[in-house]
Amino acid sequence: MRIFRNLGQALRGLRLNKGNTILMTLGVVIGIASMTVIVSIGEGAKAKVLTRIANMGFGPESFSVVAGGGRLFFSKSKNVVSLSFQDADDILAMSTVRLVVPRQRKSLRTVYKDNNTTIRIYGVTPDWQLARKWEMADGRFLNEDDLRRKQKVIVLGATPAKKLFAGEDPIGKDIRLGQVFFKVIGLLQEKGLTESGYDPDDRAVIPITTSSSRLFRQTHLDSIKVVTMHPDQVPETMEGVSQILRRNHNLSFLADDDFRFVTPEGIMQWVTQSAQAMNRMLVLISTISLLVGGIVIMNILLVSIRERVREIGVRRCFGARRSDITQQFLFESVFVSLLGGVLGVTLGLTLSFGLKYFDWLPTRITWEPFALSAGFSILVGLVFGIQPARKAARLNPEETLR
Repeated sequence: MRIFRNLGQALRGLRLNKGNTILMTLGVVIGIASMTVIVSIGEGAKAKVLTRIANMGFGPESFSVVAGGGRLFFSKSKNVVSLSFQDADDILAMSTVRLVVPRQRKSLRTVYKDNNTTIRIYGVTPDWQLARKWEMADGRFLNEDDLRRKQKVIVLGATPAKKLFAGEDPIGKDIRLGQVFFKVIGLLQEKGLTESGYDPDDRAVIPITTSSSRLFRQTHLDSIKVVTMHPDQVPETMEGVSQILRRNHNLSFLADDDFRFVTPEGIMQWVTQSAQAMNRMLVLISTISLLVGGIVIMNILLVSIRERVREIGVRRCFGARRSDITQQFLFESVFVSLLGGVLGVTLGLTLSFGLKYFDWLPTRITWEPFALSAGFSILVGLVFGIQPARKAARLNPEETLR
């Protein structure tokens, strides 16, 4: 078979010209290694953000509906009163919905003896703990009896508990929210600060019936947390929720939504925008380094053709066709690129494991680096090897033997 004979000639040529082979391989190694590290860092950052979001109770099967239209975290207007308890009941009636948690929120000055601080107070239902998957550190969470009797009880996060009680056991103590006294019945497990500096522990929860009638004195909701039966049902559930809310709010066909959705993917994109921009720039740099590696391969092959003129002439005199010479040099180019890709991925994975081991940057190994390295290596070898291969094939056999 001619193709195997040409492949053997290509391997023999690379073995006899080790110096040129090493130089050609080096450029591809650097480009592929940098691309592997960049991809693993990007995937690691995504995984870390998703893990953090999941730890905060925002799993892939859930989303939130927030009062007021606009972009993520940015409402078009303030003091929006569009969401209601009826909206929450209608959403709960959907067949794809497992849990619905209506929420009210205000930041209030909270006092215990001589200590005071401002806390984010959430009026919620007992299902809030299930939806957020938030464990208790001490005491108990809200129950249906608290909700039905509009009890003045409160569950504190770790941050306000430390600020108000400074080591003292808060369970059973009375604290003042505005002008209303509440009894502390439980402490939420500490989550810790996020990478952006957000403190999820700086909160407290009370029964939503108490917040609406005794503390906030409002009948509208600030948001509704929705948990579906399965993550795959989130898109269709969001579409159904949108239809329910537009109907309940009497919005015309041309009117904008007076609500917006918050999803884990939306939060991740918002959090990683700057990182994504940096990753795109680094990918561009690594692509440029691959192009430079390809140019190096092309130039060295062009130079090696002059050094191997007699070899080409001998092959032509013994019956090798122009296509055989073309295949030989193309095989050399592709093999060098593939070798550089393998070494580059190996180096990139080593660096990625090192970054993760020493906890310098989050990394995650996926199949993408292998696919990218194989694709880019073959592409670089073909694109930058075709010109030297054609030049070698066009050499006149008689002139090469002089």
